[in-house]
Amino acid sequence: MWLTLLIVAFGLFVVFKITLISYRRRRYPEPHEDWSTIDLDDVSFPQGFRWGTATAAHQVEGNQINNWTVHEAAKGLEPSGAACEHWERWQDDFQLLSDLGMTSYRFSIEWSRLEPTEGVWEDDALAVYSAMVDDLLARGIRPVVTLHHFSHPDWWEAKGGFADRANLPSFVAYCERVFEALSDRVTTWVTINEPTVFSTMGYTVGMFPPGKRSIPLTLRVMRNLLLAHGIVYRALKGKNPDVSIGVAKNVTLFDPKNRWSPIDWPLARLLEWFWNGAWRSGIQRGRMWFRDVPEAKGALDFVGLNYYTHVLTGLSLPALRHMKFQKRSQEIATEFGYPMYAEGLRRAIEFLAPLGVPIEITENGVADKNDTLRTEHLKRHLWVLSEAIAAGHDVRSYHHWSLMDNFEWAEGYSMRFGLYEVDFETQNRTLRGSGEVYRDVVAKV
Repeated sequence: MWLTLLIVAFGLFVVFKITLISYRRRRYPEPHEDWSTIDLDDVSFPQGFRWGTATAAHQVEGNQINNWTVHEAAKGLEPSGAACEHWERWQDDFQLLSDLGMTSYRFSIEWSRLEPTEGVWEDDALAVYSAMVDDLLARGIRPVVTLHHFSHPDWWEAKGGFADRANLPSFVAYCERVFEALSDRVTTWVTINEPTVFSTMGYTVGMFPPGKRSIPLTLRVMRNLLLAHGIVYRALKGKNPDVSIGVAKNVTLFDPKNRWSPIDWPLARLLEWFWNGAWRSGIQRGRMWFRDVPEAKGALDFVGLNYYTHVLTGLSLPALRHMKFQKRSQEIATEFGYPMYAEGLRRAIEFLAPLGVPIEITENGVADKNDTLRTEHLKRHLWVLSEAIAAGHDVRSYHHWSLMDNFEWAEGYSMRFGLYEVDFETQNRTLRGSGEVYRDVVAKV
């Protein structure tokens, strides 16, 4: 009798397990296309769709003095130095945008150039950014301005930066000053780039400044970034309600390494909530990590999507400090270490869709020094994007990361994301074959 009961119990457990896994597969699919059967040139985009590239000030301008240069020195990292000398060469670089046929360009403002010492403002630097905006508009290129892209003045970092909400008025004042100077011509604004990346890499993993490793501090910074966005959004909309303001959110997908594992599934869901869900809930509900953030509720006119990959999770998590990621057998590993998973772009769009605002692809690209993968990467992602738009998703633009090779944060100059190759000794820019492909796609569609 006991043997019979044991067999029945085991059978019920198996049925339950199969049913549960079947539900999970439907609820959390991980699609993979047979790319050999797909015509990647069969894409279409709506009239008025904007094509662009993106850069960030610290990565291209050169000769900065900010939280990142201090971190580079303290950690013995490769110094950013002159970077692409974009601060002196920006007019020539904007010609590269025109040569590609771009209609949108996302770039960031370097706060430390404008306020190198607390309370001391450099109007000449702001005038350069203003001239950049005028030049872009004269070329028929929409400027998309990011107010915070990982870097800020070291004096502000020394006061605690985003870890102390008492510092937020200084950040808001900086945002207002830039907005007042440019909002008569700039209509699309990104307040903060990748708040989860900034929080996790700076306060959990310790690879970004300030190089700390504390979960409670990470959660506090995440919440303060949400609060900062909400305050800035409402302050700027109060000055000019006609502009469009959003956040650039990195949506990294987390999938169970073993789809039959009772451990890998909940771990993947937990990490995806930490990385993506908590932020989306904060915008929707005005609440994050058990505290109200009412300023953030509904504080979006659009959402910027930065998409690169998915992460396979299980008992053996990826070694983030060494950028070692696992991949499926059919996936291609990129030079950065993560797999190319273009199918995830559709999933990332679907994740953001419940926010009920237009989506702009503010970053998507691949590190590929020899330019052997970038064309395939680009075409796969554009095909997925075309399919998502055809299915009814409101995606307004695509910005390739990046216009040119640049300083890739903790990885220094080892990762080359540019459509243009940069010789950092001569500062010559050379259009890669993948750049020619992108140019031709834009001209065709």
